[in-house]
Amino acid sequence: MPTLQQILGAKNLTGVIQSVVPGLSADFLPPGFSAPTRRVEGDNCTFLRIAGTRRLARQAAYGSPSRMRDQQGISEIPVKLMHTVESQTFNPAVLTNLTNMADEQRQQLGTAEIARQTAEFKQLFTNLRVASVLSVLSKGAIWFDGNGEMLPSSTGAVVSIDFGVPAGNRDQLDVFATGTGIVSASWGSSTTNIPAQIKRIKAAGKKLTGYTLRHAFYGSDILGHLLANSFVTALVSSRADFAQAFNMGEIPNGFMGLNWHPADEAFFVDGNDAFQDFWPADQVVLTPEPSGDWYEVIEGSYPIPTNINVSADASEAAANVRLTTGMFSYAYLINDPVTIKQVAGDTFLPCLKVPSAMFIADVVP
Repeated sequence: MPTLQQILGAKNLTGVIQSVVPGLSADFLPPGFSAPTRRVEGDNCTFLRIAGTRRLARQAAYGSPSRMRDQQGISEIPVKLMHTVESQTFNPAVLTNLTNMADEQRQQLGTAEIARQTAEFKQLFTNLRVASVLSVLSKGAIWFDGNGEMLPSSTGAVVSIDFGVPAGNRDQLDVFATGTGIVSASWGSSTTNIPAQIKRIKAAGKKLTGYTLRHAFYGSDILGHLLANSFVTALVSSRADFAQAFNMGEIPNGFMGLNWHPADEAFFVDGNDAFQDFWPADQVVLTPEPSGDWYEVIEGSYPIPTNINVSADASEAAANVRLTTGMFSYAYLINDPVTIKQVAGDTFLPCLKVPSAMFIADVVP
């Protein structure tokens, strides 16, 4: 029969809290956008942003002295990770069941209730991770109000995590500030050359950062725009596999050299229990293949106690503390009322390291 320490110990609770299927819909996301790529201590770190160069080496006479070049375009970027920590208490009857060593069935009921409430509690933190990734990909930013609730826009934001996607990478995509965006005609028109616009966006991405655009996350109206477009239908008519996919109500992977992901079901529930959609109906977000070069999910660490009886003695308490990376959970006994208090949280950040690598297009100006 397990002891109370074994049931409530930090190691056991952390194990339970990290094994629940996410509640928000993000099945369309390639795994690389949500998988942790780097672990750091605490909630601060840095990364080097290297601009790279497109210039050429200079011609010189054979045997002449070398020409000095300065290293340019290297900057160290500080990063502050997101942190969340919340707590809950269990009904005192749960503690009564757990400590009933004479009745194995009642102790099992207490153990099962701890596991159930822990799994439900953990859903909050999983949802925050999913929503944060979706916010970065759809908005290029994450916003919170004064109570720590995520917001759908910067309106009312007290905390803003804005990764600085350039203005030229948004809306109609005036990437090189020529005064005319690549999306110069609406995808809502059947006569707009949508394939040509997509080719120009891909070419602009290659020129701007060198990254090849591979993924397109699209809103609810994009499929209809493509099905009604004369240039798209002419292109698809020569590909039976594309035509079949379009007829089944989806944009096929490989169309225009991109993997297409329907993002119209991506949402979160805000602090007022209202549904907030991430993708506008006419928005397409184009990104490279996820990699640590331009995007990563960083996990930080947090100190947690390993004993349910937290000592008042500072040195003794410190000896029973360990750093846990990413999501964490621990529990301890309280006296008023006599029950169990559980604390859980997370330290992480989906980080857009090269903001100009992604394009957030409004295709119906």
